[in-house]
Amino acid sequence: MNVEEFKSIFFWEWGHRVLGRLAGIGFVLPLVYFAARKRLSASLPRHLAAMALLFAGQGFMGWYMVKSGLEDSLLETPGAVPRVSHYRLASHLCLAFLLYAGMFSTGISTLMDWRFAHKGTWSGITGGEAAISNVLTNPIVRKFLTRSRLLCGLVFITAMSGALVAGLDAGLLYNEFPLMGGRLAPPADELFSPDFAKKPDGSDLWWRNILENPTTVQFDHRCLAIGTYIATTALWMSGRNPVVRAALPPLTRSLLTGAFAMANIQVLLGISTLLYLVPVPLAAGHQAGSVALFTMLLHILVSLRRPGAAARVWQQAMKARAATVAARKL
Repeated sequence: MNVEEFKSIFFWEWGHRVLGRLAGIGFVLPLVYFAARKRLSASLPRHLAAMALLFAGQGFMGWYMVKSGLEDSLLETPGAVPRVSHYRLASHLCLAFLLYAGMFSTGISTLMDWRFAHKGTWSGITGGEAAISNVLTNPIVRKFLTRSRLLCGLVFITAMSGALVAGLDAGLLYNEFPLMGGRLAPPADELFSPDFAKKPDGSDLWWRNILENPTTVQFDHRCLAIGTYIATTALWMSGRNPVVRAALPPLTRSLLTGAFAMANIQVLLGISTLLYLVPVPLAAGHQAGSVALFTMLLHILVSLRRPGAAARVWQQAMKARAATVAARKL
């Protein structure tokens, strides 16, 4: 590596650290300010404080991850390439997803609560708490919500498996799709190679291959990605059913279409990343695509959330005030 190549890597590392610190400061300082001025609803300080702790944990995990690439054995061995632990890399991404999920869900929920409190609309529906209750207690909607939660969890697991692929450079193997070496799956002795077992009795053969064998890690990610796409398509098709469509709020229906569209884009990004030997722009786009799909599903879940207690009380107060004003005019 020459100096110019090092400068490029240093820039991204330095920029990532600075952005992380700015994000933490930009979150914690306003939280302290608004909490001190009692401008938050009763439950928000607790939720936001938990996210602040996640910020701290994310910073620690980032340091812990980088530290794994600076081991003396890596630096002293001729020809060795410093590489961070793929376990710590996946943990770093996991915390990022959890933090993002908490911030996004809280932000969207707050906006929806404000809209309900001041305008009386919820996920494109008007009619107050009675209309909302009719939607949320509908067995069709409850079943749809359960499926959406499961799919959201599947997207999260698939994204975490993608972190293992990145950490092991597993995307540089079998750069073809849908086959792997001319067959649907690599040979069993390659998927579960005894070379990855560290215990004499081989009792760790299965889990070490699943988490540390680049071939197996890529195969698992493919299976999870295909399963995610099929599940997203199935959920979208269920939403096309006239009975289900009539039961879902307008916002939920729109988000479901967006999730299906994003799943198609994500599949194209994933296949392109694999076929073109993982160029950085495509790999970054593929990772961003997983966040976008995760966001769509989070928004679907929030769109089927009952307004908060504060919003319901405020909305009732607004109705009572409107009724009082109308009575005075009479």
